[in-house]
Amino acid sequence: MTAGEIEKRIRATLPRLSEGSRAAIEKETPTLARYLALLLSACERMNLVSAAAARPEELVERHLLDALEGLPLLPAIWDRSATLLDVGSGGGFPAVPLLIVRRDLRGTLVESTGKKCRFLTDVLGELALTGDVVNARFPASFPMQRPTRYDVFTSRAVARAGLLVRAARPLLAKGAQALLWTTAALYTEVVRTSRCGESAFHPSPDSESRGIALLGCFT
Repeated sequence: MTAGEIEKRIRATLPRLSEGSRAAIEKETPTLARYLALLLSACERMNLVSAAAARPEELVERHLLDALEGLPLLPAIWDRSATLLDVGSGGGFPAVPLLIVRRDLRGTLVESTGKKCRFLTDVLGELALTGDVVNARFPASFPMQRPTRYDVFTSRAVARAGLLVRAARPLLAKGAQALLWTTAALYTEVVRTSRCGESAFHPSPDSESRGIALLGCFT
C-alpha cells in the first residue's frame, strides 16, 4: 500500500478522533502516512511489529488511532518545547505520531532492541522530528543522570507500566504527567504501583476495556 493510499485511510478515520485534535492531525496526515509507509516497508525486512499489526488497516485503525487519542491529554503548547520520554517505543507507537502532530515536543524514545532503535533513528531523521533514541532497558541500563527533565512520560501496552513510571520519577519535571496506554482491568494496579497522587482512566472511543491512564502528582 502506498503512502497516498494510507493517507486516504487515515482521513477516513478522522471523525473518530477528538474534534479538538482533528485540524492538527489533518495538517500532518501526509507525514503520518509517510511514517506508516516507512514502518510497513521496514516490516518486510525485520519484525518491528506483529504480523497481525503489520497490515495497513490494523496500523491505521488500531495502532495509529490509539496513539492519537493521547493528543488531548498532552500539555498545552508552551513558549518552550515540552519534553517527552517514551519507554518501550518498539515500532514508534505512541511517540512518533505524537511528535509528528505536536512539533513543539522533544522526544526521547527508549527501546531495548537494536534493530528497532535503528529504525526509530531513521524515522526521526526522515520526518525531521526533534528527539533522540536510546538503546537501553529502562531503568536498568538507561542513563538516569541526564540533564533533561521530562514533562510527559508515555508508554503503550508495556508490562508493569506503573513501576516504570515510579522508576522514572527522578527524570520527571515538576507537574509532569504520565500517559499509559493500558486496559481498565489493569488501571487500578497501574495507579497503585506508580504511587501517583492523581489519576483518571480515559476509555478509547472504540473500546471500553482499552484506554489511557493519565497520572500526575508524583511524590
